Amino acid sequence: MAARRRVAHPRIVLVIAAVAAMTGCLYGPPYDQLLSGDEELLEYAREKFGDGTDRVAMAVIDGDEVRTAFVSTDPSTMFELGTGTRFLTGLLLAEAIERGEVALDDPVGEYLPLGDSAAASVTLRALATQYSGLPVTGPLTVWHSRTAESSDDTVETDDGGTGGEEAPAPAISLDEMLEAAKTAPVSAEPHYEFNELQAALLGNALAAAADRDYAELLQERVLDPLGMDDAVLVEETEDVPDALAKPKNTSSSGGAVAPGAFAPAVGVVVTIDDIIALARGLFSGEFADSEAFGLLEDTPWGKGIGYFWEVDSSLEGEVRAFYGWSRTFCVSMAADVESRRAVIVLRNSGDTYPWDEATDLLAIVRE
Repeated sequence: MAARRRVAHPRIVLVIAAVAAMTGCLYGPPYDQLLSGDEELLEYAREKFGDGTDRVAMAVIDGDEVRTAFVSTDPSTMFELGTGTRFLTGLLLAEAIERGEVALDDPVGEYLPLGDSAAASVTLRALATQYSGLPVTGPLTVWHSRTAESSDDTVETDDGGTGGEEAPAPAISLDEMLEAAKTAPVSAEPHYEFNELQAALLGNALAAAADRDYAELLQERVLDPLGMDDAVLVEETEDVPDALAKPKNTSSSGGAVAPGAFAPAVGVVVTIDDIIALARGLFSGEFADSEAFGLLEDTPWGKGIGYFWEVDSSLEGEVRAFYGWSRTFCVSMAADVESRRAVIVLRNSGDTYPWDEATDLLAIVRE
C-alpha cells in the first residue's frame, strides 16, 4: 500500500498594510504577500523572495513526508517549466528505445525531413546530451527570423485590424523549426551547448518514430504514469491555463510566442504537485531505473549528463538535477535518490540560474 502523503498544517502569515503604514515598519515580507505552509521553507522564502510581485511554490520531500510552502500562490497555481520540459522528453527517449522504436545512435534525419543538411546526421545521443554542435536556437530565434522576412511586423487582430492590442503570434510550425535546423551550421568539434533546438528535434523525432502526436505521446508515456495530473503541454496560445501565475516581469509575457514545434523543449506547464509526483517517480516506480539517468557525457560545470538528465557530482550522494527557465518563469529540483529526499522551487521569474536555489535549499534541509 502506498505511503500516505503527510503535509504540514499551514501557518498563515499576513502583514496588513494599515499596520505597516501606521508604524512605518516594513520588516519581513511585503504587506501584499501571503505566505503559507512550512515554517522552515518560509524562513528561506522571506530571505529570497521578498518582492511583492514574487509568486513561488516550494516543496521538500523526505521519504514519505512532504512539506510545502507558498508565496502568494497555492497548490493550484501553475508555472512554466520552460526549458525544464527537455527532461520529460529525455524520459520519452528512454521509453522509445526500450520499445525498439528508435536507437540512441540513429541520425535524427532518419525520422525528420532534414534532407542532406548537416543537422540530418546529428544523432539522438548527441541531441539528448546537448553535444550536437548545433547553435543556440529557440522559438524566439525563429520568430525573429519570421518577422524579419515580413514587410509588416504587426500581427492582425482577430477582427482583421492592426491597431490597438496585437493578436498572439502564430505558433512556431514544424516546417519553421525544421528550416531553422536545416540552415544551421553544425560544429565539426561539438561541445556541450545548451539550446532549445536539440530537445525540439528529439521530441518531434520520437513522435514521428511512434507515428503519434508529441502531446499524446507525452501524456500517455510520461505524465499519466508519473501522476502529473495537472500538467499541460502548451503548443498554441489558447493552451495556456488560466491558473498560470502572473509573471514578475509583466512587460515580458511568457506566452508571447507560442512554442508550437518547440513544445518538446519548452512547452510544459505544471503545479507543485506535478513536480512532487515527478520526484517520487525518480525514487520508485517504472521510471526509477530509467536509462535516461545513465551518464554519457560531462557538462562544463561538473555535472554528468544522460538523456538531458544531469547528476551534480559536487554534492554529496547521487543528486539528480532538474532545472529550466523561460523568459518569465523558472523551476529547479534536486533529488537525492539514495536518501529519497528532494527539494523543489517554482517561481515566476526567469532572471537567475535556478539550480542555485535548489542546492541552497537542499543544504538547509540536510542540516
